[in-house]
Amino acid sequence: MTIPAQMRALQLRAIGRLDAVTLPVPAPVPGELLIRTVATTICTSDLNDMRENPFGMPLPRVLGHEGAGLVAAVGDGVTDFRIGDRVTAHPVIPCQQCPSCRRGLAHLCERMGHLALDRDGTFAEYFCHPARRVRRVPVGMDLAVAALMEPVAVCLEALARARVAAGETVLVVGDGPFGVIIARLAFHFQPRTVILVGRHDFRLAQVPGAICLHERHTDNMHEAIHRASGGQGVDAAILAVGTAEAVDLCLQSLHPRGRLAIFSAISQPAPVDLFLVHVKELELLGACNDEEALDEALACLADPHLHLDGIITHRLPFDRWEEAMALAIRGKDEALKVAITFEEPA
Repeated sequence: MTIPAQMRALQLRAIGRLDAVTLPVPAPVPGELLIRTVATTICTSDLNDMRENPFGMPLPRVLGHEGAGLVAAVGDGVTDFRIGDRVTAHPVIPCQQCPSCRRGLAHLCERMGHLALDRDGTFAEYFCHPARRVRRVPVGMDLAVAALMEPVAVCLEALARARVAAGETVLVVGDGPFGVIIARLAFHFQPRTVILVGRHDFRLAQVPGAICLHERHTDNMHEAIHRASGGQGVDAAILAVGTAEAVDLCLQSLHPRGRLAIFSAISQPAPVDLFLVHVKELELLGACNDEEALDEALACLADPHLHLDGIITHRLPFDRWEEAMALAIRGKDEALKVAITFEEPA
C-alpha cells in the first residue's frame, strides 16, 4: 500500500469552526498501527466538542473517534497485524499504570488517552492507534458498520451496569443513536418488554418489537410506562438523554429494587428524590465507557437478529462532510448514525 505524504482531514480550529485541511500523514510509533480510514461515523460527542469543547482539548485537533479501515503501516513491536488487514479501533487508550487500571477498571483510567482528545482522530484519511486497542473486522462486515464497535461497546456497558436479564422489563429514555442502539441490544438479553421513550417518530420506529412512547403525544408519560410494564413498573431503566426530568421519569418508573443506569452525562446538578430511592431500595449506577467489550461488540454487530447495521442511515463521501455534519446535527427525523467515507484502495 503506497502511503502519500499528505492527507485530507477535518480539524477543529476554534469553537464552532471545523475546517477541511491538508496535513502530513502521521507515522506510527512502536506498538501502533497506521490505519487508512475507509469509514468514520459521527458521534454526539463530536458535535459537543465542536460546540463547546467540554474536555478542553488543545486546538487545533482532528476530530472523530469511531473509525475503521485498512492497516497501512505497522510500528515496531507489533506482530499481530499485517498491512492490508481490515480493522476497527476503540478510541479509549488506558495508561495501564494508574490505580484504576491496576484495579481492573481500565475504562475509568485516570490518565486516559483518547482519539480526538489528546491525539488526532478519525476524521482523516489516516490515523495512528495502539495495536492493543484495534480489532480485525469479521469477514463480510462492512467497514462503516465496524466503525460502530465502540458505540456498541459502551451501550453494552450500560446494559451490563443495569444488570438487564431475561424476562425483565427494560425502559430506555432517549431516542438518539445511543438510545436506539441500547434498545436494540436489550433484545439480546431476552427481556419480557422493552419500552423506548423519545420525541421523534423516525427514531422510535427504528426499534421493532419495542413499545415506543412519544413524549409529545403522551399526556402522562409515567402512567403510560406503568401501563406498558403491565402495571408493575420496570426492572431496569437506562438514561440515554441528559436531562433532570428524564432522571425523575426513570426513578418514578422503577419497581422496588429496580436499577437505573446513568448512561448520558448530565452537565448540571439534577435533583434526585432520595426518599424514593430509600423506600423502594433503588439502585443508581453510572455507566461510562466499557469494560473491554470490543469483541462482544463486534459479535453483536455481526448478529443479524439485532439489525445493528441499520443504525447507519447515511453514508457520505469526505467531500460532502458539511452535509454529513448538518444531517448529524439537525436530521433527527431522518438520520441516526451518519458515516463519512473515503475511497477504499483497489
